[in-house]
Amino acid sequence: MKTNSVLWTFLIAVTCTLAPCFSQTLKPHPVPDEFESDQYTVQINGIPVQVFQASPRVHFVSFDFTGTAEIKVDGKTVREKGVPLPIRKDQEHGSSVWKGDAVIRPSSRNIKVASSGTKATFTLGKPGQYILEGSDEAQADIDNKNMALFVFANNPEADRPKENDAKVTYLKAGIHQENIDLESGQTLYLEAGAVLFGSIDVYDAKDVKILGRGVVYHNGPQSENHDNGYWRKRNWHPLTTRNVEGLTVSGITFVARSRTWTIQMHTTFDADFDNVKVFGINDQNINGDGFDWVAGGGRTTITNSLIRSADDAFAIFTPRGPEPEGIVKDIRIDNCVIWPTRANVFRAHGYTDGFVLQNSDIIHVPETLFNVPRALMYSINEMPRQATLSNLRFENLRFEEPAALLGLDFEGGQFNSIVFKDITMQGEASPMYMNTSIDGVLFDNVTLNGKKILSEKDLSFEVLTNDIKDLKFSE
Repeated sequence: MKTNSVLWTFLIAVTCTLAPCFSQTLKPHPVPDEFESDQYTVQINGIPVQVFQASPRVHFVSFDFTGTAEIKVDGKTVREKGVPLPIRKDQEHGSSVWKGDAVIRPSSRNIKVASSGTKATFTLGKPGQYILEGSDEAQADIDNKNMALFVFANNPEADRPKENDAKVTYLKAGIHQENIDLESGQTLYLEAGAVLFGSIDVYDAKDVKILGRGVVYHNGPQSENHDNGYWRKRNWHPLTTRNVEGLTVSGITFVARSRTWTIQMHTTFDADFDNVKVFGINDQNINGDGFDWVAGGGRTTITNSLIRSADDAFAIFTPRGPEPEGIVKDIRIDNCVIWPTRANVFRAHGYTDGFVLQNSDIIHVPETLFNVPRALMYSINEMPRQATLSNLRFENLRFEEPAALLGLDFEGGQFNSIVFKDITMQGEASPMYMNTSIDGVLFDNVTLNGKKILSEKDLSFEVLTNDIKDLKFSE
């Protein structure tokens, strides 16, 4: 029997009124019946919490809290009729969904997990995005078969908009099947438990906000047989923007269930994404990019967020197709958890000046479909053109799986001023692939598989067609 989420919140509030809870609060986010998971059962501080099933392999639990959260998970295997779960051959009905001991990623958070059989227990002391999975799960999971429970621990909401504000579109808990267009000065608010089954479009607008704790779930008509997920059109992505100045997105979970990009920004400036969660989860595990910039834009920040993409986590395309040429400037990505399940972390394939990725954890990096190795930054000659990419900085990054730092097969590209600083990588790094022109690369305190990169002899290349000009190293 399901417990009403309003009753949960009431019981928690009463408990903290009668006991000296001080800053200890908990607000679980409800889940509509259509999306409630039977794969996992979860309790937080003794309170049952619903789990959202985004796909047979992707489940997440979300809540606001202060203080500490003791989380108990039962990761039992459930064989639902008509739903082909990715159960390993050695599993039997009722066995654990994780392989090996359960662990919490990113490992840099140092969260200890006590696990036995189907059960796991751990405690969180601060907000963030966490992933519970098996310690022996295969690296480079290109078939997207690994099971994971995503745990979204949020700060309490601040500055919640008023429901009766004429400039606010307010979606209450429940499913809303529609596509929403936002105009200048408008705010879209999705309260916890709200699921927008459709798309959000922001065209020719200024100062737009998308706020809350709800979910945007897009399952569109894209082809499963060929690539049209990149199309620039309304209702084609969970979020599409075009000719926008001033965009704030906070607290929302975006799910691209069909084969399409998740967040596509066209000529969009001054965009701020904070505490967003992005899932590309189509069955083919392809073309489910996280964030894409096309035909120019910039001054974008992405902070405190999770990107679990089914293709590139971040990509820049300028120009692409018949659009006029543009440049993407001043992108900053900070304190994020990144997991591309196909392709790479950053696809650099357009005019760029100023891209910073810092203070983030890359927990998995898969094999790719192309000849370049799985990489932090890559480009390919799939769409021949010329582009200049300058002032690219990667700092304080922690790789939990090996990859190449560069996989560049872009004969028409000119890369200028690339900085790798304070980077660690577990496992033997993949050889780099460089079929392009590069001027100015600095390796500063880069440690790969326990070995610090101090000179050119410490670098490994699969392909190196041109010399790297102004190559420098620092401890």
